[in-house]
Amino acid sequence: MRLLMLNWRDAWHPKAGGAELITLRVLERLARRGTTVEWFSGAYAGAPQKEVRDGIRYVRAGTQATVHLEAWRRYRRSSAFDIVVDQINTIPFYAHAYVQAPAIALIFQLAQEVWRYESPAGFGSLGEALEPAYLWPYRHAHVMSISESTIASLRSIGFQGPISLLPIAVDDPAEPAVPPKTEPRDVIMLCRLTPSKRPEHAIEAAAALRSLGWAGRFVLVGGGSQKYVERIRALGTSLLGDRFVMTGHVDDERRSQLLRDASCIWMTSVREGWGLAITEAARHGTPAVAYRVPGLVDSVDDGATGYLVDPNPEALAGATARLFEDGYAAFAERALAASRAYDWAISTDRFERALRNRIAANQVLLPTT
Repeated sequence: MRLLMLNWRDAWHPKAGGAELITLRVLERLARRGTTVEWFSGAYAGAPQKEVRDGIRYVRAGTQATVHLEAWRRYRRSSAFDIVVDQINTIPFYAHAYVQAPAIALIFQLAQEVWRYESPAGFGSLGEALEPAYLWPYRHAHVMSISESTIASLRSIGFQGPISLLPIAVDDPAEPAVPPKTEPRDVIMLCRLTPSKRPEHAIEAAAALRSLGWAGRFVLVGGGSQKYVERIRALGTSLLGDRFVMTGHVDDERRSQLLRDASCIWMTSVREGWGLAITEAARHGTPAVAYRVPGLVDSVDDGATGYLVDPNPEALAGATARLFEDGYAAFAERALAASRAYDWAISTDRFERALRNRIAANQVLLPTT
Protein backbone atom coordinates (compact mmCIF):
# COMPACT_ATOMS: atom_id res chain seq x y z
CA MET A 1 0.00 0.00 0.00
CA ARG A 2 1.28 3.47 -0.93
CA LEU A 3 0.08 6.10 1.55
CA LEU A 4 0.20 9.89 1.37
CA MET A 5 -0.37 11.77 4.65
CA LEU A 6 -1.21 15.47 4.37
CA ASN A 7 -0.86 17.39 7.63
CA TRP A 8 0.03 21.02 8.28
CA ARG A 9 2.67 19.91 10.85
CA ASP A 10 4.91 16.92 11.34
CA ALA A 11 5.91 15.49 14.71
CA TRP A 12 8.98 17.75 15.10
CA HIS A 13 7.26 21.03 14.28
CA PRO A 14 7.65 23.54 17.16
CA LYS A 15 3.85 23.60 17.56
CA ALA A 16 3.26 19.88 17.13
CA GLY A 17 0.89 18.26 19.60
CA GLY A 18 -0.96 15.06 20.34
CA ALA A 19 -2.35 14.70 16.81
CA GLU A 20 1.14 14.63 15.35
CA LEU A 21 2.35 12.13 17.97
CA ILE A 22 -0.49 9.72 17.20
CA THR A 23 0.10 10.14 13.47
CA LEU A 24 3.82 9.45 13.85
CA ARG A 25 3.45 6.34 15.98
CA VAL A 26 0.88 4.80 13.64
CA LEU A 27 2.80 5.62 10.46
CA GLU A 28 6.04 4.24 11.93
CA ARG A 29 4.33 0.94 12.52
CA LEU A 30 2.66 0.91 9.11
CA ALA A 31 6.05 1.51 7.49
CA ARG A 32 7.48 -1.47 9.37
CA ARG A 33 4.59 -3.57 8.04
CA GLY A 34 5.61 -2.72 4.47
CA THR A 35 3.46 0.33 3.65
CA THR A 36 5.20 3.03 1.63
CA VAL A 37 4.57 6.28 3.51
CA GLU A 38 5.05 9.90 2.45
CA TRP A 39 4.18 12.64 4.96
CA PHE A 40 3.77 16.13 3.54
CA SER A 41 3.69 19.08 5.97
CA GLY A 42 4.71 22.70 6.36
CA ALA A 43 8.34 23.79 6.53
CA TYR A 44 9.99 25.24 9.63
CA ALA A 45 13.44 26.39 10.75
CA GLY A 46 16.04 23.65 10.89
CA ALA A 47 14.01 21.04 9.03
CA PRO A 48 15.21 19.76 5.63
CA GLN A 49 12.88 19.99 2.67
CA LYS A 50 13.07 16.21 2.26
CA GLU A 51 14.31 13.39 4.46
CA VAL A 52 13.63 9.77 5.41
CA ARG A 53 13.22 8.73 9.04
CA ASP A 54 12.25 5.27 10.25
CA GLY A 55 10.94 4.31 6.84
CA ILE A 56 8.80 7.45 6.39
CA ARG A 57 9.58 9.95 3.62
CA TYR A 58 9.02 13.53 4.81
CA VAL A 59 8.39 16.39 2.41
CA ARG A 60 8.05 19.94 3.75
CA ALA A 61 6.95 23.11 1.98
CA GLY A 62 5.05 26.26 2.84
CA THR A 63 3.99 27.91 6.05
CA GLN A 64 0.87 27.37 8.14
CA ALA A 65 -0.85 29.81 5.77
CA THR A 66 0.41 28.26 2.52
CA VAL A 67 0.94 24.56 3.23
CA HIS A 68 -2.44 23.65 1.71
CA LEU A 69 -1.60 25.47 -1.52
CA GLU A 70 1.81 23.79 -1.65
CA ALA A 71 0.15 20.39 -1.26
CA TRP A 72 -2.10 21.16 -4.24
CA ARG A 73 0.89 22.25 -6.33
CA ARG A 74 2.83 19.10 -5.56
CA TYR A 75 0.15 16.43 -5.65
CA ARG A 76 -2.51 17.62 -8.11
CA ARG A 77 -3.18 14.85 -10.60
CA SER A 78 -0.70 12.61 -8.76
CA SER A 79 -1.28 8.89 -9.29
CA ALA A 80 1.63 7.73 -7.12
CA PHE A 81 -0.50 6.65 -4.15
CA ASP A 82 -3.17 4.10 -3.31
CA ILE A 83 -4.71 6.21 -0.53
CA VAL A 84 -4.40 9.77 0.75
CA VAL A 85 -5.12 10.78 4.35
CA ASP A 86 -6.36 14.37 4.54
CA GLN A 87 -5.65 15.33 8.14
CA ILE A 88 -7.86 18.29 9.04
CA ASN A 89 -6.50 20.53 11.78
CA THR A 90 -8.98 23.38 11.36
CA ILE A 91 -8.42 23.94 7.60
CA PRO A 92 -8.82 20.99 5.17
CA PHE A 93 -6.54 20.07 2.28
CA TYR A 94 -9.49 19.09 0.01
CA ALA A 95 -7.27 16.30 -1.29
CA HIS A 96 -10.20 14.41 -2.81
CA ALA A 97 -10.46 17.18 -5.42
CA TYR A 98 -6.96 16.84 -6.88
CA VAL A 99 -5.14 13.63 -5.80
CA GLN A 100 -5.90 10.66 -8.03
CA ALA A 101 -6.38 8.26 -5.15
CA PRO A 102 -9.24 7.56 -2.74
CA ALA A 103 -9.15 9.93 0.22
CA ILE A 104 -10.03 9.52 3.87
CA ALA A 105 -10.26 12.47 6.26
CA LEU A 106 -8.59 12.25 9.68
CA ILE A 107 -10.22 14.68 12.10
CA PHE A 108 -9.03 14.69 15.70
CA GLN A 109 -11.41 17.45 16.77
CA LEU A 110 -13.50 20.29 15.45
CA ALA A 111 -12.37 23.83 16.22
CA GLN A 112 -15.80 25.35 17.00
CA GLU A 113 -15.37 27.24 20.31
CA VAL A 114 -11.57 27.23 19.93
CA TRP A 115 -11.96 29.90 17.24
CA ARG A 116 -13.12 32.38 19.88
CA TYR A 117 -10.00 31.86 21.99
CA GLU A 118 -7.29 31.57 19.34
CA SER A 119 -8.39 34.07 16.66
CA PRO A 120 -7.80 37.83 16.51
CA ALA A 121 -10.57 39.97 18.01
CA GLY A 122 -13.66 39.95 15.84
CA PHE A 123 -12.72 36.83 13.83
CA GLY A 124 -13.50 34.08 16.35
CA SER A 125 -17.25 34.07 15.92
CA LEU A 126 -16.83 34.25 12.15
CA GLY A 127 -14.53 31.23 12.09
CA GLU A 128 -16.88 29.24 14.30
CA ALA A 129 -19.81 30.08 12.05
CA LEU A 130 -17.91 29.22 8.86
CA GLU A 131 -16.51 25.86 10.01
CA PRO A 132 -19.57 23.80 9.03
CA ALA A 133 -19.57 25.51 5.63
CA TYR A 134 -15.94 24.87 4.72
CA LEU A 135 -16.25 21.28 5.93
CA TRP A 136 -19.45 20.75 3.90
CA PRO A 137 -17.58 19.05 0.99
CA TYR A 138 -16.69 16.27 3.47
CA ARG A 139 -20.25 15.54 4.56
CA HIS A 140 -20.30 12.21 2.64
CA ALA A 141 -16.58 11.46 3.01
CA HIS A 142 -14.96 8.52 4.74
CA VAL A 143 -13.61 9.85 8.04
CA MET A 144 -11.51 8.67 10.99
CA SER A 145 -11.67 10.29 14.42
CA ILE A 146 -10.30 9.48 17.87
CA SER A 147 -13.32 9.92 20.17
CA GLU A 148 -17.04 9.32 20.26
CA SER A 149 -17.67 12.93 21.28
CA THR A 150 -15.85 14.23 18.19
CA ILE A 151 -17.85 11.83 16.03
CA ALA A 152 -21.03 13.23 17.61
CA SER A 153 -19.83 16.77 16.85
CA LEU A 154 -19.21 15.81 13.22
CA ARG A 155 -22.68 14.31 12.92
CA SER A 156 -24.15 17.46 14.44
CA ILE A 157 -22.80 19.63 11.60
CA GLY A 158 -24.03 17.34 8.85
CA PHE A 159 -21.46 14.56 8.36
CA GLN A 160 -23.35 11.57 6.95
CA GLY A 161 -20.61 9.27 5.63
CA PRO A 162 -18.87 6.36 7.37
CA ILE A 163 -16.79 7.41 10.40
CA SER A 164 -14.24 4.99 11.91
CA LEU A 165 -13.09 5.28 15.50
CA LEU A 166 -9.28 5.35 15.78
CA PRO A 167 -8.28 4.34 19.34
CA ILE A 168 -5.54 6.46 20.88
CA ALA A 169 -2.42 5.21 22.64
CA VAL A 170 0.45 6.80 24.55
CA ASP A 171 4.18 6.23 24.83
CA ASP A 172 4.43 6.16 28.63
CA PRO A 173 4.64 2.53 29.86
CA ALA A 174 2.13 1.65 32.57
CA GLU A 175 3.48 1.46 36.11
CA PRO A 176 3.31 -2.02 37.71
CA ALA A 177 1.43 -0.41 40.63
CA VAL A 178 0.42 3.07 41.70
CA PRO A 179 3.68 4.77 42.76
CA PRO A 180 4.04 6.87 45.93
CA LYS A 181 2.86 10.47 45.48
CA THR A 182 4.46 13.61 46.85
CA GLU A 183 3.13 15.00 50.11
CA PRO A 184 1.44 17.42 50.31
CA ARG A 185 -0.33 16.45 47.10
CA ASP A 186 0.75 18.15 43.85
CA VAL A 187 -1.63 18.97 41.02
CA ILE A 188 -0.23 19.05 37.49
CA MET A 189 -1.42 20.49 34.19
CA LEU A 190 0.40 19.60 30.99
CA CYS A 191 -0.41 21.38 27.73
CA ARG A 192 0.66 23.88 25.12
CA LEU A 193 0.10 27.24 26.76
CA THR A 194 -2.54 28.85 24.58
CA PRO A 195 -5.79 30.65 25.46
CA SER A 196 -8.03 27.72 24.44
CA LYS A 197 -6.36 25.51 27.09
CA ARG A 198 -7.46 28.08 29.74
CA PRO A 199 -4.52 27.78 32.16
CA GLU A 200 -5.90 30.87 33.94
CA HIS A 201 -8.83 28.71 35.08
CA ALA A 202 -6.42 26.18 36.56
CA ILE A 203 -4.49 28.86 38.45
CA GLU A 204 -7.72 30.30 39.85
CA ALA A 205 -8.83 26.78 40.80
CA ALA A 206 -5.54 26.20 42.62
CA ALA A 207 -6.11 29.39 44.61
CA ALA A 208 -9.62 28.20 45.47
CA LEU A 209 -8.29 24.78 46.48
CA ARG A 210 -5.81 26.42 48.84
CA SER A 211 -8.70 28.13 50.61
CA LEU A 212 -10.09 24.62 51.21
CA GLY A 213 -6.92 23.61 53.03
CA TRP A 214 -4.77 22.18 50.23
CA ALA A 215 -1.06 22.83 50.79
CA GLY A 216 0.46 21.25 47.67
CA ARG A 217 1.94 22.80 44.55
CA PHE A 218 0.34 23.52 41.19
CA VAL A 219 2.82 22.43 38.50
CA LEU A 220 2.23 23.83 35.00
CA VAL A 221 4.18 22.06 32.24
CA GLY A 222 4.44 23.35 28.68
CA GLY A 223 5.45 26.33 26.60
CA GLY A 224 3.87 28.90 24.35
CA SER A 225 4.38 32.41 23.03
CA GLN A 226 6.62 34.51 25.26
CA LYS A 227 3.96 37.16 25.83
CA TYR A 228 1.31 34.66 26.88
CA VAL A 229 3.72 32.63 29.02
CA GLU A 230 4.74 35.75 30.94
CA ARG A 231 1.10 36.66 31.49
CA ILE A 232 0.41 33.20 32.94
CA ARG A 233 3.56 33.33 35.05
CA ALA A 234 2.53 36.67 36.55
CA LEU A 235 -0.96 35.42 37.39
CA GLY A 236 0.32 32.20 38.97
CA THR A 237 2.92 34.00 41.07
CA SER A 238 0.45 36.60 42.28
CA LEU A 239 -2.22 34.06 43.32
CA LEU A 240 -0.07 31.13 44.47
CA GLY A 241 3.39 32.46 45.29
CA ASP A 242 5.96 29.69 45.74
CA ARG A 243 3.20 27.06 45.44
CA PHE A 244 3.19 27.77 41.68
CA VAL A 245 5.80 25.93 39.58
CA MET A 246 6.12 26.64 35.87
CA THR A 247 8.55 24.29 34.13
CA GLY A 248 8.31 25.22 30.46
CA HIS A 249 9.12 22.39 28.05
CA VAL A 250 10.64 19.30 29.68
CA ASP A 251 12.17 16.13 28.26
CA ASP A 252 10.31 12.82 28.31
CA GLU A 253 12.06 11.53 31.44
CA ARG A 254 11.25 14.66 33.44
CA ARG A 255 7.69 14.70 32.11
CA SER A 256 7.10 11.13 33.24
CA GLN A 257 8.55 11.86 36.70
CA LEU A 258 6.29 14.88 37.16
CA LEU A 259 3.25 12.81 36.18
CA ARG A 260 4.36 10.05 38.54
CA ASP A 261 4.77 12.44 41.48
CA ALA A 262 1.49 14.30 40.98
CA SER A 263 -1.71 13.22 42.71
CA CYS A 264 -4.06 14.75 40.13
CA ILE A 265 -3.96 16.12 36.60
CA TRP A 266 -6.22 18.97 35.49
CA MET A 267 -7.42 19.79 31.99
CA THR A 268 -9.41 22.97 31.40
CA SER A 269 -9.50 23.10 27.59
CA VAL A 270 -12.41 24.50 25.60
CA ARG A 271 -12.49 21.17 23.75
CA GLU A 272 -10.09 18.38 22.85
CA GLY A 273 -9.94 15.45 20.49
CA TRP A 274 -9.18 13.24 23.48
CA GLY A 275 -6.80 14.69 26.06
CA LEU A 276 -3.66 12.55 25.73
CA ALA A 277 -2.07 13.99 28.88
CA ILE A 278 -4.90 12.47 30.93
CA THR A 279 -4.12 8.99 29.62
CA GLU A 280 -0.37 9.58 30.06
CA ALA A 281 -0.98 10.58 33.68
CA ALA A 282 -3.20 7.54 34.24
CA ARG A 283 -0.28 5.30 33.22
CA HIS A 284 1.39 6.59 36.39
CA GLY A 285 -1.65 6.11 38.60
CA THR A 286 -2.60 9.80 38.51
CA PRO A 287 -6.36 10.41 38.23
CA ALA A 288 -7.85 13.47 36.50
CA VAL A 289 -10.29 16.26 37.19
CA ALA A 290 -11.29 17.85 33.90
CA TYR A 291 -13.88 20.04 32.29
CA ARG A 292 -16.93 18.32 30.85
CA VAL A 293 -16.22 19.17 27.20
CA PRO A 294 -15.81 17.14 23.97
CA GLY A 295 -12.76 14.90 24.09
CA LEU A 296 -12.28 15.07 27.84
CA VAL A 297 -15.59 13.27 28.37
CA ASP A 298 -13.99 10.33 26.56
CA SER A 299 -10.65 10.28 28.38
CA VAL A 300 -12.12 10.52 31.93
CA ASP A 301 -14.52 7.92 33.30
CA ASP A 302 -16.46 10.23 35.61
CA GLY A 303 -16.54 8.94 39.16
CA ALA A 304 -14.13 6.08 38.38
CA THR A 305 -10.82 7.37 36.97
CA GLY A 306 -11.47 10.96 38.04
CA TYR A 307 -14.15 13.62 37.86
CA LEU A 308 -15.73 15.67 35.10
CA VAL A 309 -16.99 19.11 36.15
CA ASP A 310 -18.71 22.14 34.72
CA PRO A 311 -16.16 24.49 33.15
CA ASN A 312 -15.41 26.85 36.02
CA PRO A 313 -12.52 27.05 38.51
CA GLU A 314 -14.70 26.61 41.61
CA ALA A 315 -16.07 23.29 40.32
CA LEU A 316 -12.53 22.14 39.48
CA ALA A 317 -11.31 22.94 42.98
CA GLY A 318 -14.31 21.34 44.70
CA ALA A 319 -14.03 18.08 42.78
CA THR A 320 -10.29 17.90 43.46
CA ALA A 321 -10.88 18.36 47.18
CA ARG A 322 -13.37 15.46 47.06
CA LEU A 323 -10.86 13.33 45.17
CA PHE A 324 -8.22 13.90 47.84
CA GLU A 325 -10.56 13.41 50.80
CA ASP A 326 -12.05 9.94 50.36
CA GLY A 327 -11.23 6.92 48.24
CA TYR A 328 -8.24 8.46 46.50
CA ALA A 329 -6.34 5.15 46.28
CA ALA A 330 -9.23 3.52 44.41
CA PHE A 331 -9.34 6.36 41.86
CA ALA A 332 -5.59 6.02 41.28
CA GLU A 333 -5.80 2.25 40.86
CA ARG A 334 -8.74 2.47 38.46
CA ALA A 335 -6.99 5.14 36.37
CA LEU A 336 -3.90 2.95 36.08
CA ALA A 337 -5.92 -0.15 35.21
CA ALA A 338 -7.97 1.65 32.56
CA SER A 339 -4.85 3.11 30.94
CA ARG A 340 -3.49 -0.36 30.15
CA ALA A 341 -6.14 -0.81 27.44
CA TYR A 342 -4.43 1.69 25.11
CA ASP A 343 -1.91 0.09 22.76
CA TRP A 344 -0.20 1.32 19.58
CA ALA A 345 -0.65 -2.07 17.87
CA ILE A 346 -4.42 -1.77 18.29
CA SER A 347 -4.37 1.81 16.99
CA THR A 348 -2.34 0.79 13.95
CA ASP A 349 -4.60 -2.18 13.20
CA ARG A 350 -7.69 0.05 13.24
CA PHE A 351 -5.99 2.72 11.13
CA GLU A 352 -4.87 0.19 8.52
CA ARG A 353 -8.30 -1.42 8.44
CA ALA A 354 -9.95 1.95 7.76
CA LEU A 355 -7.50 2.64 4.92
CA ARG A 356 -8.05 -0.74 3.29
CA ASN A 357 -11.82 -0.42 3.64
CA ARG A 358 -11.65 2.97 1.91
CA ILE A 359 -9.56 1.53 -0.94
CA ALA A 360 -11.98 -1.40 -1.29
CA ALA A 361 -15.00 0.93 -1.33
CA ASN A 362 -13.40 2.97 -4.11
CA GLN A 363 -12.73 -0.14 -6.18
CA VAL A 364 -16.39 -1.13 -5.94
CA LEU A 365 -17.32 2.24 -7.42
CA LEU A 366 -14.85 2.06 -10.32
CA PRO A 367 -16.49 1.49 -13.73
CA THR A 368 -16.07 -1.98 -15.17
CA THR A 369 -14.78 -2.56 -18.71
